[in-house]
Amino acid sequence: MEAVAALRPFTKFTGEVDHPDNVPEAVANTIRAATTVPCGAAAVVLPADVAAAPTAQVIVAPAPVSPLGAAPMDQIEQAAHLMRTAGQPVLFVGMRAGDPAPCAALRALLTVTGLPVVQTFQAAGVVSRGLEDHFVGRVGLFRNQPGDILMGHADVLVTVGFDPVEYDPRLWNHDPGRTVVHVDEVSAEIDNHYQPTVELRGDIAATLTELSRRLSGLRPSESACAAAAEQRAALARIDEQARNHPQTDDGLNPAAVVLEIRDLVDDDATIACDVGSHYIFMARHFRVYQPRRLLFSDGQQTLGVALPWAMAAAMVRPGTQVVSVSGDGGFLFSAQELETATRLGLSFTHVIMRDNAYNMVAFQQTLKYGRTSGVQLGDYNIADYAAAFGAKGIRITSMDEFNGAFKRSLNEPGICVIDVPVDYSRNAELFAQLHEGVVE
Repeated sequence: MEAVAALRPFTKFTGEVDHPDNVPEAVANTIRAATTVPCGAAAVVLPADVAAAPTAQVIVAPAPVSPLGAAPMDQIEQAAHLMRTAGQPVLFVGMRAGDPAPCAALRALLTVTGLPVVQTFQAAGVVSRGLEDHFVGRVGLFRNQPGDILMGHADVLVTVGFDPVEYDPRLWNHDPGRTVVHVDEVSAEIDNHYQPTVELRGDIAATLTELSRRLSGLRPSESACAAAAEQRAALARIDEQARNHPQTDDGLNPAAVVLEIRDLVDDDATIACDVGSHYIFMARHFRVYQPRRLLFSDGQQTLGVALPWAMAAAMVRPGTQVVSVSGDGGFLFSAQELETATRLGLSFTHVIMRDNAYNMVAFQQTLKYGRTSGVQLGDYNIADYAAAFGAKGIRITSMDEFNGAFKRSLNEPGICVIDVPVDYSRNAELFAQLHEGVVE
């Protein structure tokens, strides 16, 4: 098998070692590649004969990538002037702002200014609960969400740690001449819809700290504050509509289930979201207040990812709440890993939103062909299945039952799988609000 060719499309760097003396340097450089911004997966392939052979070669000490300083001061001054004189400045925060230092610097900037913030899914949680009045939503899946509307009216848009893979600029920036300030450690990817006016390339935290010094006390105009407040109210109405309709004769409202989970977990909980129709509701309604706590696959069709993510989170964040959410179809892609999880003594809660079908495929088939084909699932018994692997399985039928079962699962050791029947009858209506191609 050509392992390097198989791995190369999915990694930042892939190399193969053909001599044991080259292994230390290959591993060192692979680690450097993985940890250099933009961070990502890197691989080194060791043939069996090389892996078994001895070598006297060593890398004397770790060689971490040297940090950058802040962006050039004259460019920071220019950006600060643009933001101070803007009629409606908006911060658009992406994945690289979720690292500890950039997140702390961003929060410091929000503390001394009145700037509103819109996030990508990967930046979920960079705005703390104490700074929630700055938050105007996450964007990337639906058309014309409150965050999209606010960004659309911004005359100065400041992107912080944003990667185009998170939300293609063609979907949100219809005026390439609009003033955009790019704050990141990597250069901007220029295209027809993303052409920054000022590019602040450097350490994100250091650059934001310098901006904070120059922007302290900045308050947007009365009209800009009113526009942000209007969209925050719209965001609240979306949640309120779901809370007011928790259940139908066909099952629980999936949006209401998401909000119930949101209300019951701590701010340091880790929530892993699988791919499926529930993903739409998690994207729209679930809010977190610490970065890297809401794990999304950003539209990739990685069914089954939530359960192993939860296992990893339970290992690296012991003593904290860990919850994974999947559909009944996606759960079966990795359900056998319950054996591994129980053998390792892990503790977390897995919520299955059940409709006995691959619903994300089903509703698209209905919209396109007027029928479904090959998407039905059997009504498997999760209590028996979970018990076979040493976990606990519960099927509930009401929101009150879900509330009680979920609370208990957070406080008991071990793994609990909660089977929740949901009503997905509104999915075709919601699909009409999605950007084209984001869930296909």
